[in-house]
Amino acid sequence: MFEWLRKFLGLQPKPSEEIDLSKAPDEPVPEERVPETRPDPNTPWVGVDLDGTLAEAGRWLSMSHIGPPVPLMMRRVQAWLAKGVRIKILTARAGNEEGLAATKKWLAENGLPDLEVTDKKDFDMIELWDDRAIQVVHNTGMCFLGTSWFARPKAPILSNEIPDRTFILVGQNPPAEPVKPETTTEKSS
Repeated sequence: MFEWLRKFLGLQPKPSEEIDLSKAPDEPVPEERVPETRPDPNTPWVGVDLDGTLAEAGRWLSMSHIGPPVPLMMRRVQAWLAKGVRIKILTARAGNEEGLAATKKWLAENGLPDLEVTDKKDFDMIELWDDRAIQVVHNTGMCFLGTSWFARPKAPILSNEIPDRTFILVGQNPPAEPVKPETTTEKSS
């Protein structure tokens, strides 16, 4: 049904095309993040959220209850692991002993290795797969707004935000130089 959209947006890889993270272009980094200032060992990793991304999220039952695996994400994580990509499970459950133990148990029961489980990002995280994330264009504050309710911020957008200047709809290119919105004062009612 959405085949034409994938082709239009160029989202369909060629069947023979392999994804090689080592060939990704370097992104500009602020001075405080230059490689020589990063803590060792500088091993890049991909963060994968648990609830709602790797595992189905339903009604909350307890810290130790985790839903069944999401098949597509499981296949994706297994393929990354087979290619040697370092994966960390990034979940708020890691901040709680019961939640951490339940997550480790869930990973083992679902055929995944003993992956690191954390509730913290660090300088080596290169990507995050998460059902709640809103992507922001580097150093601009501009966010990408998807067409789906799930890809839209739940937090209020500023009343003076201007389409095409402070946010970008998925499928559009960001402007060459972001235009900063004019500052307006909020009127109280």
